[in-house]
Amino acid sequence: MTDKYGELLILWCDALVRAQINDEKDACYGGFRCESCDSTHGRADNALYPLVTAYFLTQEEKYLSAAERLLPFRAKLTQPSGAVWNDFTSPWEGITAFSAIGLLKTLLYYGERLPKRFKREIELYAKDSVRWVYEHMVIGYPAYINYYCAASLVNALSYTYYRDPSYLMRARDLLSYCMGLFTENGLLAGEGKPHDDRSPKGCLPIDVGYIAEESLPCLVHAAALIKEEKALALLTEHARKLLDFMLPDGGWDNSFGVRNNKWTYYGSRTSDGCIGAFTQLAHRDPIFQEAAERTYEILRKCTANGVLYGGPDYHAEGQKPCIHHTFCHAAALADAIHAGIEEPKERTSLPMEKKGVWYKHYPEINSYKIHAGSYLATLSAYDYATHHFTNGAAHAGGGTLSLLYKEGAGPLVAGSVYDYKLTEPNNMQSPAGKISHATLLMRAEYEIEGVKYATCLDRNPILFISKSKGGDEIIVIVKAHFRSVDNGEREGNDVAAFSYTFDESGVTIRVADLPRNARFVLPVVRGAGRVITKNAYEKRPIFFLTGGLAADEYTFSGGDDLTVKIV
Repeated sequence: MTDKYGELLILWCDALVRAQINDEKDACYGGFRCESCDSTHGRADNALYPLVTAYFLTQEEKYLSAAERLLPFRAKLTQPSGAVWNDFTSPWEGITAFSAIGLLKTLLYYGERLPKRFKREIELYAKDSVRWVYEHMVIGYPAYINYYCAASLVNALSYTYYRDPSYLMRARDLLSYCMGLFTENGLLAGEGKPHDDRSPKGCLPIDVGYIAEESLPCLVHAAALIKEEKALALLTEHARKLLDFMLPDGGWDNSFGVRNNKWTYYGSRTSDGCIGAFTQLAHRDPIFQEAAERTYEILRKCTANGVLYGGPDYHAEGQKPCIHHTFCHAAALADAIHAGIEEPKERTSLPMEKKGVWYKHYPEINSYKIHAGSYLATLSAYDYATHHFTNGAAHAGGGTLSLLYKEGAGPLVAGSVYDYKLTEPNNMQSPAGKISHATLLMRAEYEIEGVKYATCLDRNPILFISKSKGGDEIIVIVKAHFRSVDNGEREGNDVAAFSYTFDESGVTIRVADLPRNARFVLPVVRGAGRVITKNAYEKRPIFFLTGGLAADEYTFSGGDDLTVKIV
């Protein structure tokens, strides 16, 4: 392949071929061996569409054969109703939508050129799955909004293939429902139940990883298929605004997302990706051609030995790759190739590369985006929590500096959850080897009678932000309570005071009123930034699967005021 996008797809598909179980006597015949999870992921059939794409790019039979072997594996998870289980131990059926999407795309784009027997087999599975999605995944279906977006696309693809107007009506209904959940800032609510649920601070359930890599791509494709031009124009505007959260290296700032326990830095753990949608939108606005190119760059950076790892430092830190990343993102790359992805003739800037010293508040997530020189930052006072994320497995709050990025260097601070919990055991992996697996959230913390308390878990901090008179600094003052890891139900007796000063030379953090039994913990991504301080500290290397970054953890004892600068 001379095209780098096709080369990456072939690289991934070769890894899938190597990972496939070819012994017909094996109970998981046709699925993929996962190095990291010691299991066979039920959504393996999502690889059918990219493998068929690889076949038509190269005419190599191994890809077509691998795609054909996926169907016997899928059959073992398919129920008499037409629904597909998430995997052998999880009867969640909502993923039927993603399976149907892959089957229908394969039929629409390649059906007339497929071997007739293989095409008929795909059609049988698609017909049953489409019927199940049409009958069950309606408004009121008990799932997060990403499933509604996927169901809209299933119906749009079904209408395009079968020409049944009932599918068109259902696609429009679901599309309209989802469009009503976007905020003025282009963020899609609904990653909670109910979809328009509000926290005590009025925040909505929002996750950038799922918006960028699953929900928005499904809606864009659905609107284009059923020729809903008004919706497509509005989705284009929402996508432009969403680029405020794309980092210069192609990563996504999901340091605050309600489901960021599955954050992979380039998106979310079990989603397909955004590169196909950006390629499609590039015909409407060239900024998306640049966004697609940045996406390719971060995906290529996170690829080693032919497979896509869950973050930039997974491979270097000895973490095995989960095959789920590869077969999901191969589908989005196949979409981009089908839509005609091309390298930009001229490189352009993304919104977060806008020069100057400025900040913006997002009330729906009660978070601030800050820009000063080459430094980009996010401070999270987001208080939305769901029942899944108890015992510390919650996104940052407390006015925490959840992300700090330096252009040319990459992420310096990249926090996510306080405690890594397998909230979705079948869709998440455990840390391997002898690494020190520890959160990358900046925080003050202490422990009383075996219970941990941390400022990053406070849902009700006091936060003031202002620009200096000279206009060259952003100053943030935060007072945060120590909250317990048991969903923040218990509050410590103390309050820590933080101040942040952002300017073109970096960020200065001052910590006051830190109790003697507390410690201030500052993880800084290894090799990306320097810490300047006169205070004593201890330092150790750590790694965290969520985000997938290695860091040096600086720990300062309480009792004295602290001043630390990150450059």
